[in-house]
Amino acid sequence: MRIAPLLALAALAACSHNTIPGTNVRDDPHYKEAMEARDANALISLAAPGYFDKGDPARPGDAHDLEGLRKSVPRDFKGVRALKLDIDIRNLKIEGDRAQVDFFGVMRYAVAVPNGEKWFTESDDQRMKFVKVYGDWKISSGM
Repeated sequence: MRIAPLLALAALAACSHNTIPGTNVRDDPHYKEAMEARDANALISLAAPGYFDKGDPARPGDAHDLEGLRKSVPRDFKGVRALKLDIDIRNLKIEGDRAQVDFFGVMRYAVAVPNGEKWFTESDDQRMKFVKVYGDWKISSGM
């Protein structure tokens, strides 16, 4: 499991009344909620049809396109019993129908082990890119 880049903060659209600190952009919790619920289908629904990511060089088998996400996301949640995600947005840039969010993410998760569960914590600086698809912000890379 890795800190699958955080926040479809599709932060850029949606239906919450909260805004991203320092902006007038509404903060959409769908990504955080989907991650914490370990809902692979909800996460995949946040991806743009043309999703593409270079991936992590340390994990050459990581998904790079939407079809790859459909395979890897459910696999990443296998055995995860609980997950908590905290996101600290560092920078948000919107240019027309494209956006980029830089953030620091902390993911705490429990995995099943023979005698119960074991908790792990991962944290890292991340970048997620978005594109508007039929008026909705979708993740184009960084998931």
